[in-house]
Amino acid sequence: MIVSDSKNAQGLPRVIHNIGGGTREEERLKDFPLTGHFRWKE
Repeated sequence: MIVSDSKNAQGLPRVIHNIGGGTREEERLKDFPLTGHFRWKE
């Protein structure tokens, strides 16, 4: 998953994932265990 810059009504960020059914942006941040934390610097 990749954390999106858009947030839900409670202020939690949405995530972009490809778990079945193709790429989607959804409110599933807390549905799966976090296994790593990385940042992309340009």
